Amino acid sequence: MTDNIPLEGTQFLYSRPEALHSAVHADLRYRPEGASFDHATQVHLVPLLVGEFMQAMAHYPVIFAGPEKTPLAVMGLAEGQNLFVRDGTFEAGCYAPAYLRRYPFTLAGAGEEQFVVCVDRDAKGLVSEGDGEPLFEDGEPTGFTKNAIAFLEEFERERKRTEAFVDLLKEADLFEVKNTLFLHGGESEHIADYYGVDEKKLGELSDELLLRLARSGALIAIHAHLFSLARWDALIARRDALAPAEPATEPTYAD
Repeated sequence: MTDNIPLEGTQFLYSRPEALHSAVHADLRYRPEGASFDHATQVHLVPLLVGEFMQAMAHYPVIFAGPEKTPLAVMGLAEGQNLFVRDGTFEAGCYAPAYLRRYPFTLAGAGEEQFVVCVDRDAKGLVSEGDGEPLFEDGEPTGFTKNAIAFLEEFERERKRTEAFVDLLKEADLFEVKNTLFLHGGESEHIADYYGVDEKKLGELSDELLLRLARSGALIAIHAHLFSLARWDALIARRDALAPAEPATEPTYAD
């Protein structure tokens, strides 16, 4: 709970993070109003932790993207399109990644190996009066805030484990560029290019490296990622089912 600390970098989905402080945010309350995931309505790619692959694989393709090979859950096929969030809530039974569940709180870098608890001041649910969970009482964090901080600490531990997992896959040279094509009405639609695990290389790994992957838990996560790629078809079908119907054309008549 510190003030006047320069924060480093930016974070996806956080538009105005502020270091949480009892003096600055003494009157703040959090009121989700039944729309806890309103901030995810137009997000089609969501960062994932390696420990979430098993839950996510049942609903979304799990891919890797960018120079850092960041694990992502694919929730839509175009920017601004989330096919699983409606009116600020996830469809019943669909897994909500921890990256979204921690909002509006986060940890931000504040120097070498230093982090500070932050809150997105632009979050819809943050209010200064009325109902809601108070962030502070008598200058001290409430139980609500303490639980949020504990969640952030666990998230940070899992984030480091996820980095180690990706580093191990890089060391084993398992990444390849994959692309998803969809045949529709006799025409091919390009859906996505992304990084994924090369199954051929996986099968050719030495026993020693395979043992490392197995003992670290990486092998289970790799298979969850590979199984999840079967969800592309379901995602495309969901997109097509939710697309607005084309208006019927008016009949034309010859004079």
